[in-house]
Amino acid sequence: MTTAVTEHEVVIPGVAEVTARVSVPATWTTELLEEPRVFVASMPSETAGPFGDNVIVSIERLGDDAPEDLEELQGLVYAQAFATVPDFYALDDRPLDVDGQEGWFRASLQTSPSGVTAINRQVFTRVGDVLITLALTSMALRDREVTELFQQVLDSLSIIVQEGEDR
Repeated sequence: MTTAVTEHEVVIPGVAEVTARVSVPATWTTELLEEPRVFVASMPSETAGPFGDNVIVSIERLGDDAPEDLEELQGLVYAQAFATVPDFYALDDRPLDVDGQEGWFRASLQTSPSGVTAINRQVFTRVGDVLITLALTSMALRDREVTELFQQVLDSLSIIVQEGEDR
């Protein structure tokens, strides 16, 4: 499934040295949220039904106490998800190249209190003290279609690092 896409440049205030470029379906709405500071692309409500797919890109500076090792860092995030997200089920959790850099892939299922089961696919990579995350959340029943969409979005992801930026 190839979908017409639009490329977006994601720059998060306060982390200007890292930019992410990502292409999402051209018909989706996009915005940069203030809190939390993330880029969100959402399926239009007229095609979404009760639960629409969405892509989220976050670029965040890690604290001084964050592990240097990406696998260790993702292990902490993983443990937090099991501890705080009700009905969290891990489907896949493994290293994965992200735009030519060491990265991590995670797929998980979770069911909301209203009984809607969602699948969340995420990739993470780290550039210095900055963590870049790309996630696609959708209804589990659309798994085959969304697997292809996630791969298309992931293949479009590029991470640009501005050398010499003050932090």
